[in-house]
Amino acid sequence: MPDLFMVVGDDGLPRGVVDRDRMESDATRLMYQLAAVAGDDAETDRIACEWVERLDPDAFGYVAAGALSLMTRNILAPLLEVLDQALPHIKFRAKLVESRDQAEEALGGGQ
Repeated sequence: MPDLFMVVGDDGLPRGVVDRDRMESDATRLMYQLAAVAGDDAETDRIACEWVERLDPDAFGYVAAGALSLMTRNILAPLLEVLDQALPHIKFRAKLVESRDQAEEALGGGQ
């Protein structure tokens, strides 16, 4: 991926330019800010609102998607590994799959 890239809309017109390094550093910051306050919904909402106000909607979308991917890889995956090793009888991953499937069913399936 190039250091800078242009985002175009469905109509082919330019919507903006993305600085990849900035996007990745913002995603990392957002990931750690949210992870550090996990369980405190008011603080989670405050942080989310702060980022929404700081970035334009397109940039926020990229940063939020990056933060979600990073949190899954760098926080959730290692946490699940610890749970699998420490408490294998809980089968937490299987419960996540079950919850995902129930949510898909309740929400009418995927897009």
